[in-house]
Amino acid sequence: MASLHLKNNPFKVFTPEDMDAKDAHALFVDPFTDFNKIREPGHTMVNGPRGCGKSMIFRYLLPDCQCLALNRPVRELPFLAFLISIKNTAPNLTDFRRLYDQHADIILNEHFLTLFITTKIFQSISRLNIPRDQASFSDAKKYLDTIFTSRLEKCGGHVDKLNERCSVARDVFQHITETCDKLYGHVVQYVRRLTFESDKETPYDSALCGYTDFLFPILHSLKDLSFLPTGPVYLLIDDADYLSRPQTIALNSWVSTRTQSDVSIKISTQLRYKTFATMSGLPIQSPHDYQNINIADIYTTQHGRYLNRVEEIVKLRLKKAGITATPKEFFPYDQEQEDEVKKIAKKIRSEWNQNKRGYRPGDDALRYARPEYIRDLGGLSKSRSTYSYSGFEQLVHISSGLVRYFLEPAAVMFDEQRSSNSQSPVTKISPRIQDQVVRDEAERLMTSEFASISKQEDTEHVPLLMDCLFNLIHSLGGTFFLKLVSNDAERRVFSVAISGKSDHKIDDVFELGVRYAYFHSSSIGNKDGTGRTRLYVLTRRLAPYFKLDPTSFAGYLWTTSDILHEAMANPDTLVRRMKRDGVSSVLDTGQLTLFD
Repeated sequence: MASLHLKNNPFKVFTPEDMDAKDAHALFVDPFTDFNKIREPGHTMVNGPRGCGKSMIFRYLLPDCQCLALNRPVRELPFLAFLISIKNTAPNLTDFRRLYDQHADIILNEHFLTLFITTKIFQSISRLNIPRDQASFSDAKKYLDTIFTSRLEKCGGHVDKLNERCSVARDVFQHITETCDKLYGHVVQYVRRLTFESDKETPYDSALCGYTDFLFPILHSLKDLSFLPTGPVYLLIDDADYLSRPQTIALNSWVSTRTQSDVSIKISTQLRYKTFATMSGLPIQSPHDYQNINIADIYTTQHGRYLNRVEEIVKLRLKKAGITATPKEFFPYDQEQEDEVKKIAKKIRSEWNQNKRGYRPGDDALRYARPEYIRDLGGLSKSRSTYSYSGFEQLVHISSGLVRYFLEPAAVMFDEQRSSNSQSPVTKISPRIQDQVVRDEAERLMTSEFASISKQEDTEHVPLLMDCLFNLIHSLGGTFFLKLVSNDAERRVFSVAISGKSDHKIDDVFELGVRYAYFHSSSIGNKDGTGRTRLYVLTRRLAPYFKLDPTSFAGYLWTTSDILHEAMANPDTLVRRMKRDGVSSVLDTGQLTLFD
């Protein structure tokens, strides 16, 4: 149970599917003011890197959480949601690769996906709190006889007679589950037998079920059951990146049918969805076929909303663990450091009339006090490493808009604090421990994490792209540091925009970086004012690695394809050139208000 573990460590990260409904409800901070389309009827694509909260949102939409949230029984809910988790499950069965490019490939994959989803749905229904009375049993049996059996027989399948000992509705849905599971087993065995068959034309002689002739009709008819909601059904397809290409094409074809008023398909991806093509060859398009939501966008670019969200999450977790401190009290900043930053800010304000750059003294104090402090720490030595990455707000900045990347380091900090003083309960995390943990995390992100990613990807060109990504990050991190300690007007830089045309290699490297949350992708107006170009924001989780100020940034650097190729090939040479001649001699600076 999550609540038990939270008493041991309030920041422990749980797999949402395995979380108890009471804990999921108690720990959930409603994001639907920002992403209301996820909760509303309609096909929706929910995108974002690992850790942005997609699975937790899906968990909250399930009936047990909705019953608690709305204080209603299942039958009075506005919708009925089913979670279909794809990662580490059978739909990505490698045996199906033997069917690639054969004429029955997509048809058999759609049948396989349909049965997998149908099995999960009726497993979920059988676990609902359905009344155990005769009326509910009769209702369920009628559904089995007139809807499910009829539809399956039209698809070439067969339903065994219901056991005479079945007496409650749950038994009926377990029977349906077993029927689907048996058909599911048939197709798995067929595909596996192809391994040993010399004749690849071995016919498939079992049922063939699809969305329009089977899955949609049986889902549409669920609303006729007296103990289930009359609203739409939501299919929550989590981690759809792990579907094969033929299965993805089948799923896209379901979305293209536009059945959202009765069955809404919500698809989550980690930014590596294989294709948007359908069986007809035409792609699904937003907003005609579905709504597209990028979870990380709003929390990466609008820090105030993200800060408030993390603060609410931490409050709930501290409360559930019996800790009375506020988030800022629990994660205090280094007081001595902050006092020094305030002194510099005071000096900047007092000298503003002589040295002003912004419109107000407070603007210059905010913009330059911390960079001046970091620069003063360095001098001619390497002592910038003594800068303390501590304090609640600074930790929120470092997590770069992804809640998981706040909670996971916080959990390590909690364990470290408890180990350092095992005789006392943990009431706060010392700045020293906060600083050390985020530094260790940044180091891991640039070392072992790269090796891990190369193993996760199964394409042969990924190691080369990873080398380019590593060099690119080092080049940009070094550049941003030089900018931070310069005398330039804008020093708070964490992002680059491409001036002129990009190319496939640059696009592939940045795409890989976005997929694994080393970068966040956005867009800005191009230099000519004739359109838009990509803006890539480096994760602030790497701020301790490159000795950067994570607390705010309002600028970006214009770069070209030639410079990016140099950064990917010779990062040290590029950084030395900018250290000698100045960043502004190589790159132009642009200014944003978006990230303030």
